[in-house]
Amino acid sequence: MDAHLHLDCKNSLGECCFWDPRDHCLWWTDIERSCVWRMDSEKNATRFNLPGRAGFILPRRDPGFVIGFPKLVALANQELTEFTKVCDVETDLPQTRINDATVDPFGGIVFGTFDETRDMEKRQPIASVYRLGPDGALRSLFGNVVISNGLDFSPDGTTMYFADTPDGRIRRFRIGTDFSDFDEIEPLADKEAAPGLPDGATVDAEGNYWNARVWGGCLVRFDPSGKVTAQIDLPTKGPTCPALGGSSLQQLFSTTLRVHHSPEELANTPEAGGIFGAEVDIPGLEQRLCAL
Repeated sequence: MDAHLHLDCKNSLGECCFWDPRDHCLWWTDIERSCVWRMDSEKNATRFNLPGRAGFILPRRDPGFVIGFPKLVALANQELTEFTKVCDVETDLPQTRINDATVDPFGGIVFGTFDETRDMEKRQPIASVYRLGPDGALRSLFGNVVISNGLDFSPDGTTMYFADTPDGRIRRFRIGTDFSDFDEIEPLADKEAAPGLPDGATVDAEGNYWNARVWGGCLVRFDPSGKVTAQIDLPTKGPTCPALGGSSLQQLFSTTLRVHHSPEELANTPEAGGIFGAEVDIPGLEQRLCAL
């Protein structure tokens, strides 16, 4: 199955997309251009400029969003014109920034950081994964990470998924209520399970894990046992984050990137950085809203 271009927005680094149940629109961030995008069901798009790069944007139960700027998490109003800092993150590590995130089953958010040293061969496992509770309390869950990605939860809220992109495994953690327990269990998949490397992810209503395979040019669905049950190919090598949306939650969207492409690659795939989509047979889950 192939994905089709929905919006030719030419994002430098599109990421962290989600279907917002409050306005029935797709939202995402273009990290390197310090902006957020919104696209409605008619493919009308709006761009919002931000005061800095945003690794993630997630919806709140109250109007507005929670946003991960490079070194802090902030609350934003619905118009993305006012920002209030919630907490600082890794201010002692100048080479890291906030990256992937998801709303957890208890109203907090889980997010990770990223060693963005320009030379990718010199990136080190100095990043970490955190949980920011609804009360604003920040907790470190684990470290020894290079690039945090692939965060989401099983439908029953007892399993958290995570991938450190260069490591390539899709890891799983068993969690208790409000993270009272947090234990790593066997991985869902290893590095060779699908083309490319694991980037962003989303879980559908039957507990399948959709993963964007950056540099592999595809979106792959793993069932809860780790078996690949579907693959959707894109015309560009850099899908970054999937989201299930639309009226029936059966439209699989994906952000993509233009960075790390040669001029020849961009000439051959000028739609790189766009939003792609494909219809799937199993719907998604309604996007959780953050209680911060």
